[in-house]
Amino acid sequence: MPIRSLCLLLLLLSANLASASLPGARLQAIRSEAFSVCSNLLVYYNPNQDGSDPKHAERYRQDLQQLQQLLTEEQDPVLSTAAADMGRQIAELERQPASEAQLYPNWINPLLEAQTRLDQQAAKRYAAALPGEAQQLDLHRLSLNVERLLLLYETRTFGSLAVYVVSVDDNTFPQLDQQILQGFNELQRQWPQQVNELAKLKRKYDFIRPRLLQHDLDWVPSSAAYYLGQVTDGLAKLDAE
Repeated sequence: MPIRSLCLLLLLLSANLASASLPGARLQAIRSEAFSVCSNLLVYYNPNQDGSDPKHAERYRQDLQQLQQLLTEEQDPVLSTAAADMGRQIAELERQPASEAQLYPNWINPLLEAQTRLDQQAAKRYAAALPGEAQQLDLHRLSLNVERLLLLYETRTFGSLAVYVVSVDDNTFPQLDQQILQGFNELQRQWPQQVNELAKLKRKYDFIRPRLLQHDLDWVPSSAAYYLGQVTDGLAKLDAE
């Protein structure tokens, strides 16, 4: 199981977690897993790189399984339908031969659309849940912004794909980047006992950041998934402590 998935599970099972925050924590986990499914799948099937690393296939399959397990606790038909649609598109994509890579968007675009439907419904449910502490809300917001930036980058490097999860223009990448930097600064201010760990995660973000923002540089889909995945895994670990 990926580190982040294990941390999310521990967060939900923690006896010290206030019952009022359980719905929000579970919905955060659902959103995070759905993003990771799509980002790692895009890396694995990306036609603009030499070869596919099986670790990304393993991760998107594990994340999909974890997503489905989390949804059994929600009993939300909108979330369940969107996740089922994601699963169907992935199953169809996995049946396609590598020689037909130019047809992959026929299944990936509906997958991304289904993930957006799931995220929008989970966001509504999260906003309606009893609020947690400001620190936890800020951590969740930062993690989701990192997930959004990663998915947007993987979509761009893949090519020929629609973008559903956010409205995209020339300012989208720099705006998300500034929100992420602001999120790190805010968490370090609120959480002095974790300032060193947050600084480590920010250094990982800073390392890959130029590749995310300077689109004239060579594409690095696998490296982006690795470093930003470490950031979101680390944030999930902090959330579970």
